[in-house]
Amino acid sequence: MSASPTLSSPVGEGAPSDPDLPPGLHALIIEDDLVSGLGMQMALTPLGFSTFAFASTPMQALEQARMRRPDLMTVDINLLDGDGPQAVREIEGALGGLAVLYVTGAPQVAATLHGRELLCKPFGVADVHAAYARVLETVANISASGL
Repeated sequence: MSASPTLSSPVGEGAPSDPDLPPGLHALIIEDDLVSGLGMQMALTPLGFSTFAFASTPMQALEQARMRRPDLMTVDINLLDGDGPQAVREIEGALGGLAVLYVTGAPQVAATLHGRELLCKPFGVADVHAAYARVLETVANISASGL
């Protein structure tokens, strides 16, 4: 079974070396609202993202990230079972630092994100593109400083 360009692969398939994977960037969308997750997928596709994994809990997110390291994680702050920052801590603890874009309907949480990029709901495609550019700039600055 080959990997679908829009959905995550079952466990054991879709590893980074899988020749069936299309070229392009891979995003892990951690979101418990299907409509919001699909909207994020649509916004990221024009930016070169061609494969996506979806998770609605921190445990699912860690499993998906281990199956294929994401080039970007979009992370809802409040999940039904746990929270987005918890998922990020667990994933980065296992895989190291990653590009992260937090998404929330509660902008007052920005102070707790330790300098990570935050996108407030509701948002449009242009907002996602601008936020992703800021994430890339932050990652480049961290890499340049050697942290």
